[in-house]
Amino acid sequence: MLIDKEKKFEEVFRTHFKELHRYAFKIVQDAAAAEEIVQQVFLKLWERDAQLDIHTSIRSYLYRSVHNECMNAIKREQYKMKYQAYQEYNRRDDTYSQQNDRELKQQLHEALQQLPEKSRLVFEMSRFRELKYQEIANELTLSLKTVEGHMSKALKHLRIHLADYLNIVVFIIMTRL
Repeated sequence: MLIDKEKKFEEVFRTHFKELHRYAFKIVQDAAAAEEIVQQVFLKLWERDAQLDIHTSIRSYLYRSVHNECMNAIKREQYKMKYQAYQEYNRRDDTYSQQNDRELKQQLHEALQQLPEKSRLVFEMSRFRELKYQEIANELTLSLKTVEGHMSKALKHLRIHLADYLNIVVFIIMTRL
């Protein structure tokens, strides 16, 4: 019985392998992939022989199976390519973003160094230490209006000196949304 099964399987394999390989090659455009697909179909046929209930001819069954395996292989390849493109984009985006962050920090540092000392101190306390204007006024023993004036002067100075970088920052933020 097992010998009959092997002979029958070998006959089907020899009869259909080459034509199925040509068919798969037309779909996937890769000889090695086409051979792998056809072998996979025959392996499944061998493994499921007792469970199979083929309602059409064996030839039709094999062609449909090869077609389905080809479509699955193409989908897997597309997913793989999309994932690789996504990884490459993220890698480039991170490198580009890190470079822009360094440049922006450098320009911010230089612009802050050009500010009068009190204005720079008020800005740093507000933006880096996240203190409220009243807390800054209390710590520096200044009036609230003086703190607001220093902050206004600092922001105006930074807007002028960092204008070119603001466009880049806006662009980066928009591309990440």
